[in-house]
Amino acid sequence: MLTGACLCGDVTFEVDGDLIEIAHCHCSVCRKFHGSAYATFGAVDPKFFRWTRGADQIVHYQSSPHGVRHFCPRCGSGVPANPEGGSVSLVTMGSVAEDPGIRPTLHIFAGSKAPWHTIVDDLAQHDEYPPEWGAPPGIEQPVREAQTHGAIPGSCLCGAVTYEFDGPPDRMVNCHCSRCRHQTSAAYGTFVFAAEDAFRWLGGRDAVVDYKMPEADIKGTAFCRHCGSLVPRLRDPGGMQIPAGSLDADPGVKPAVNIFVGSRAPWSALDESVPCFAEYPR
Repeated sequence: MLTGACLCGDVTFEVDGDLIEIAHCHCSVCRKFHGSAYATFGAVDPKFFRWTRGADQIVHYQSSPHGVRHFCPRCGSGVPANPEGGSVSLVTMGSVAEDPGIRPTLHIFAGSKAPWHTIVDDLAQHDEYPPEWGAPPGIEQPVREAQTHGAIPGSCLCGAVTYEFDGPPDRMVNCHCSRCRHQTSAAYGTFVFAAEDAFRWLGGRDAVVDYKMPEADIKGTAFCRHCGSLVPRLRDPGGMQIPAGSLDADPGVKPAVNIFVGSRAPWSALDESVPCFAEYPR
């Protein structure tokens, strides 16, 4: 039995059967929606999947002619795709609490991976969908430009929310804590940090939902109310936390550290070429 939830816990589900396969997707749509380097999905027979809370609250966003994204309207976490009458349900693995017992077998849309991300495992890589899947062609997101020369731009999936900041960022961090997994519904969160006075909203500030975890000192998330994409948030006075997957240009840096690796997902490969810390660095 696998159990899963969004960050706030309003939406929960169970998987009472074996996953068929787990795959990592590096397409630009997944990066935008999850705000992370890539998304990871587990395929399961729909008869084994069931919502246990909040299914009627889920917001659905049509991200392409053949794709729909699903998210919690309170915290913005992506949740599984369980289409009525579908042949397979796709489980957002970052939402899952337990070890699924199997490991990812491939990377799809590796040809579109983020320039700041390095694939560190030896799994099969496909530039798009594997030919044997018989899937439709992927759709790349438009690249949105900065308004200020030299600034680094970013945006949500639907384009309602846009921003830029003067680079380079202060730092880029991979966080493997369970809260970041639930926040991004991915293997881990990758964030860049920039000074608040170097950051500018260009459009859609009124479309941003800011969710603060009531039991946490500073932990929270922000997302576009229309498409569910994670977007920047003022983390503390003077500092913006920016989901790296929302960037529309190479920030010129790569992750410099992995934190909370003591909590990382058992199916997630760790880039040990950068320093790793079980919790926060001391």
